[in-house]
Amino acid sequence: MKKLFTAAIMLLIAVSFSAKKVTIQENKLVATFKGVTENDYYKFIDDQKVEHLFYDLDENVELGLEDDENIGKKFSITWSSKEIDEINNEGDETGVKLTVKTILTITKFK
Repeated sequence: MKKLFTAAIMLLIAVSFSAKKVTIQENKLVATFKGVTENDYYKFIDDQKVEHLFYDLDENVELGLEDDENIGKKFSITWSSKEIDEINNEGDETGVKLTVKTILTITKFK
């Protein structure tokens, strides 16, 4: 009986841990940097002329996109989506969540 109880507890623990898996989907893109928009988004255009706007860079990204020297250069980008709080004109959170793109890695494409 004790073995059955122990097995049931172990099964319950295993199921509870497996249900909490978090998946982060990373996306890849090769695109040309067009500059920073009025709203401070990083603007890229891919080979199919599709515009991609990125909200921010991961803290590990060392490449500075604020420099005009990178405009017109092609980059390989890994990115994911995240939710942020919308901020009003006074700088207060509105309670609305926005889904934005963040750059995880970026390298110059050859």
